[in-house]
Amino acid sequence: MYLAETPLPSSPLPGLDACATFADRVVGTLWWQARFPEHTLAGVPRFRPGNGARQAFYREDPDGPTITLPRRYRTKAVVLHELAHWAMSDQHDLPHHGRTFARIMLDVTHEFLGDERATALAESFRAQRVHVARPARTGPDGRLRYGWDERLRLSRGRVLDVSTHAPAGPSVITGVFEGFERGASTLRLTRAGVALRVPAKDVWNVRPA
Repeated sequence: MYLAETPLPSSPLPGLDACATFADRVVGTLWWQARFPEHTLAGVPRFRPGNGARQAFYREDPDGPTITLPRRYRTKAVVLHELAHWAMSDQHDLPHHGRTFARIMLDVTHEFLGDERATALAESFRAQRVHVARPARTGPDGRLRYGWDERLRLSRGRVLDVSTHAPAGPSVITGVFEGFERGASTLRLTRAGVALRVPAKDVWNVRPA
């Protein structure tokens, strides 16, 4: 992830106040709220100068989340990277720099830095063999949810709640995820010894049960 992001052009921000202003602008958009509604302007991480720190990082402190930004890391791309960590801070079952994180980085880059920067990041991901999750899917509440495909990849043999757009209306199917069938077009779960099959195209969210 870091190797893929490092060579890309930066958009510097003149100081921590400018970084905080940019973060507020991102979090205050309808785009952000459609994806991360629990992460609002009221909870945006505080920005710290990071005197002596070797890199930027996100951290959960006792008095709230913080983003540490040494001077050389005060750019829009780095702020977006750390905000992506904040957006995933309640998804403890997913890797910090996994496929879902890479997908969020592509999406926020496209939305807030433009097509050209997003294309360069996607090409750099491919060059560094960074795996990217599938796009977020929309639930019946209109919210877009990330991580459904990475959870499936990591959760074989575990009990999951699988939310689907069923023909009769939205439903949640709970069962042990056994794997895929028919070229990954169908999920196979078991519940009380009964096999359940769910079309992958209907899944919009997956959570640990």
